[in-house]
Amino acid sequence: MFIYCGLRHFYIRNFKPPRHMEAQDVYYILTHKKKVWDFSPELKDYGFSASAGAQAVLQLAKPVVTLSLNLDDFLPAAKSWHEFSRQYTHELEVEYPHAWYLRFEHPVIFQQFLLDLTAKLQQEGWEGIWGAGRSKLVAKLAAHNLTGWERVVPAEQTQSFLRQIPLRRLPLEELDALEKLGIKTVGQLGEIPLVELGSQFGPKAAALQKLGRGEDLIPFQAEQIQECRWSLDCTVLEGFLRPLLPHELKPYLKQGMEELAAALEAQHRTAGRLQLEACTAQGGSISRERRFKESSAEAGLFLRTVESLLPAEAVARLEVVLSRLELSAAAQLSMFWEPQAPKPPEKDLSPLAQTGIKLPRREQLLLLWEECFT
Repeated sequence: MFIYCGLRHFYIRNFKPPRHMEAQDVYYILTHKKKVWDFSPELKDYGFSASAGAQAVLQLAKPVVTLSLNLDDFLPAAKSWHEFSRQYTHELEVEYPHAWYLRFEHPVIFQQFLLDLTAKLQQEGWEGIWGAGRSKLVAKLAAHNLTGWERVVPAEQTQSFLRQIPLRRLPLEELDALEKLGIKTVGQLGEIPLVELGSQFGPKAAALQKLGRGEDLIPFQAEQIQECRWSLDCTVLEGFLRPLLPHELKPYLKQGMEELAAALEAQHRTAGRLQLEACTAQGGSISRERRFKESSAEAGLFLRTVESLLPAEAVARLEVVLSRLELSAAAQLSMFWEPQAPKPPEKDLSPLAQTGIKLPRREQLLLLWEECFT
């Protein structure tokens, strides 16, 4: 089962206006590739929508400013949402910073994620959408066209669902030609024989039929983390502003390796290789690496390795790169359990059950994992 997740007005909430406009009271329309990508929510009261286009806003009480976005600038703001999602599945594909797909194999974890996502949106005051289906396309269409738990489209109901979705919900260049043929819904497009579509649209017919059947043109591709990096520029450190000797670097290295270990743990990965790149006070460059016998996510091991690779002379800049990352099965469950007191030997504990006791969230998730894997 695939889930599509999206955050509304993500870019407006994380947008920083140009310095000369920070104090101005204006409405914003944010564009990407000449298309409206986000806008000030207040513009909804004037009938504005992303599909209407910037020209729909003629004259308001406050100025309306249109600015172009670089989507890569917003990836750090989306990181916390992606990390939250990875608590439930490692199979995540980012479409845009505000939108991503997840793939689940176990219905119990899938349902728990939806409940927790809904709670997180409410707690943090976000407006978001989600949808679920047998493909990325079905999940996205469900998110944008249904509400409540109807947004979970079972595989056996996919075709009936697609018959209800107007064809115009797909950004097709052949839209006008398809409508002239009497095709009004996505489902109807999937029911047209390939031979008929081929006579009208040639090589594009196969892709059109796949879309009509709710199939993805580009298969799901889980995002793979290739490496983790940490760097330090000693020449800009407050109190120093100069190259540092190895003993002066120790507190910074300790903090840096802890940050790398935390990043690996958050991604449920272990590293098999550590590479050190350093620039000395004399301007020379040093590149050294160490491969671990067993991949690890231990900060102490990283720190000892870096200290053994450091040059004896002062260092102006350095960077530590962890690579050969592997999925850690143990780390997958580490966030779902807490040390427990020894359990009594009795097998039947029902006489000891009490009402009004709620298990912590981590223990609840551990029970879900045990149900799926045992």
